[in-house]
Amino acid sequence: MKTLLLHTLYSTAFFVFFSALNLNAQIYQGEAPSADKQNLEEEMPKSKGSSGAYKTKFTHFVYFMPDMTPVSSHTYGPFKMGAGPKWGAMIESGAFRFFDDNFMLNGMGNIGLYSSFGFGASFHDFQLPPDFEGLKLPFFFADLKLGPDIRLEFIDFAKVDIYGNIGVLASYGGLVGTLSDDTFYKPTKPVIALQTGLGLNVALGRFVIGAQYTMANGSYEFDITEDQDYYSGSVPEEENNAYEVNLNSLRVHIGIYTERRRR
Repeated sequence: MKTLLLHTLYSTAFFVFFSALNLNAQIYQGEAPSADKQNLEEEMPKSKGSSGAYKTKFTHFVYFMPDMTPVSSHTYGPFKMGAGPKWGAMIESGAFRFFDDNFMLNGMGNIGLYSSFGFGASFHDFQLPPDFEGLKLPFFFADLKLGPDIRLEFIDFAKVDIYGNIGVLASYGGLVGTLSDDTFYKPTKPVIALQTGLGLNVALGRFVIGAQYTMANGSYEFDITEDQDYYSGSVPEEENNAYEVNLNSLRVHIGIYTERRRR
């Protein structure tokens, strides 16, 4: 009972920490410039090369579906035959940064920098006994990504962003337990993995729809106890409680853009 509560707190803390980190990043905007400073900036000439610099901030609400397939087959545990993700959701925020006005395709195209931070969860089908009664926690995810972006603007309020990215993916969770401990999956460490991907956004005004495909592999580690009655006899231990898992994901999102231009 104590172990179950402890690991529930670990998983919850992982999610809350990255949620708070993202909230802080959105709230903090820096100190407002004083009136004197603002007037001075207005009187100063704009420097060449930076006069058209601007960024488009975004918030995405994401349908998140990681593969969660093990590299090799397993008989027991969270990645046994038939187990897998049911659905997931993420919140992603970030920006596209451009360092001058559109300079390609007669003013229709630009090259910039994409960056984002996201967090969310994937709810999992653990293929547990039909009469299972206990705790099941999803797998929590957080990622940080950076990469190049190509923007096309066909008309004033229509934009298309095509971007690549590379970054870090972190994951923790998959805790399963009953008070009797006849079935128990206890994660023993978070996953940290390299992630790469491609994305596409289509914006009409401030409204945006898009999709990403990300690629990653990570190693989960669990302590596992299975219900022996469900398996009709003794349950042999897995040879290795480290699970190499494919974390490739398809992400479909809707969101909003806000554009800010700087001098």
